[in-house]
Amino acid sequence: MAPPSESSVRARALSDQATAAALDADWPRALELNQKILETSADDVEARNRLGRAYIELGKLEEAKAAFTEVLKSEPYNSIAIRNQTRVIALIEHRAKPNVTSTRTQPRLFIEDMGKTGILRVINPAPQHVLAKYSPGAECELREQEGLLALHARDGELVGFLEPKVGRRLIDLLRTGNQYVAAIVSTDPQNPRIAIREISQSPENASRISFPGHHRPAETKERAYVRGTFFRYGAGEEDLEEEGEEVEEETPSPEEAIEETEAAEEPLPVDTEEEDDTEDEAEE
Repeated sequence: MAPPSESSVRARALSDQATAAALDADWPRALELNQKILETSADDVEARNRLGRAYIELGKLEEAKAAFTEVLKSEPYNSIAIRNQTRVIALIEHRAKPNVTSTRTQPRLFIEDMGKTGILRVINPAPQHVLAKYSPGAECELREQEGLLALHARDGELVGFLEPKVGRRLIDLLRTGNQYVAAIVSTDPQNPRIAIREISQSPENASRISFPGHHRPAETKERAYVRGTFFRYGAGEEDLEEEGEEVEEETPSPEEAIEETEAAEEPLPVDTEEEDDTEDEAEE
């Protein structure tokens, strides 16, 4: 096997640096590095998608739109570019400003832990132009509102609600001392998702599982896969919600389930009310 050329080694180094800058929410640096990559590799689709994300974070929406348009010229079905182009157009049309990702999500908070972490559906989501303000990985707060569990972004904007049964369970656990952190997985208005992780369990809830159905063997239920780097790195992965939208009936290998990751991690199932019913009956 021939050794990699000097130019390919340099390109890979720049790509790694650009990704690291995004993970650290250093958007001016990310912009600069991706521009350098494109100066020598104008057809690098990944770099142009990263460039578009950096423009969004810097509030340069027209430039972001142009970047994603270039991607779609060469790859009309590129899901990352399509999703981000839709987001940018919604922001421009409503004259809304994106909520800047200024800090990286604490990675250890989202390491998968069966029964303690769940990928959950969001119901009654905010309008598309509101959801478009937030990037995947943006942290949320859980607030009880009229018997439902609401999800609010850090700026106070209402993102949506958890399904009533799931929400009531978590409200009860919160009232009795449990603590949680949450972050947006997908802002797709047709299928918004939130990741919630238990970070502290009160003695009163020692025998209760926060996310029933998320602790059973993988082969017993349908699973939705979320790119493993979300749980390792948080907000910096520009296409982390892509994997969360595909449900498999058979359990694939970790390599198939989580693409382009250096370390495969156990994917998380999507919560369902049926599984909650079974767990609640068992507790009773």
